[in-house]
Amino acid sequence: MSKTNVLKHVAAFIYDVFPVIGILIVTSGLTLILRTGNEVQSHTWWFQALILCEIALYYIYFWKVGGQTIGMKAWKIHIKPNNKSQQQLSWKQACLRFVIGIFSTAFFGLGLFWKYFSNEGKSWMDLVSDSHTVYNTTK
Repeated sequence: MSKTNVLKHVAAFIYDVFPVIGILIVTSGLTLILRTGNEVQSHTWWFQALILCEIALYYIYFWKVGGQTIGMKAWKIHIKPNNKSQQQLSWKQACLRFVIGIFSTAFFGLGLFWKYFSNEGKSWMDLVSDSHTVYNTTK
């Protein structure tokens, strides 16, 4: 296993957009059915909160349970806790990783590109969640 390339992270993120869009389409459809065909007005706080929670659950669940999202699996990227006695991230670590990931994305991926400036090759998400990402060349 070796350190991961930033471009692989970007590719995994783009890959993850597709299952997330699928989840959001199902949610939108169910919401439309439950509202008997009445659309949700734009900028409705509860619907935006629902969408944010779904996106958060997608990332947090996959990081916690398997150490990788669907996109990360395709690009053979895996998240490992720094604590050797841990097999997988804790819920707290996965949540911290997501929150910092939002800020990183909002700042045009600066937190990810931080890997180029870090002596250890870690992103903001790695630093805050006490973890590291690796490229797995084996099955």
